[in-house]
Amino acid sequence: MSFLLFLVAVTTVIWLWARSAKRKRQEWLRTLNLLGKWELEQTNADSGTPTRRSFTLSGDIDAGTYVAKDDDAVQRGNWRVRGHGLTLEPTEGSGPIDGPNTYDLRLFGPGRIGLDGPGRPRETYVKRDSNVIPLRVRK
Repeated sequence: MSFLLFLVAVTTVIWLWARSAKRKRQEWLRTLNLLGKWELEQTNADSGTPTRRSFTLSGDIDAGTYVAKDDDAVQRGNWRVRGHGLTLEPTEGSGPIDGPNTYDLRLFGPGRIGLDGPGRPRETYVKRDSNVIPLRVRK
């Protein structure tokens, strides 16, 4: 009987911990607010010309499709968040398509994130909100 009580207690503790972890993750993803257009403008130290980089994420709060633009190059694919990493898996685009890349994802504040990884070393992106307001259709 005591073993059964112990088993129920351990199961309850594990269930409560898993539920709490899931809630915290969902809250963190809502705080990130990744869906939308993210832009970076950095000055190339060698030439002094601005480099235009942006990516647009669509889908659910933790996965979906993306379009990345780097000056004139465009890349499309799938994205997902696992832990504190953003994985971009290209499916089509101009130039060579390399395998999925995972970037360390950091939240600096509302509308500001940082990515660190292959091809994007310590870059800060700012969310560009659209000025379009969706209207409800009255029935």
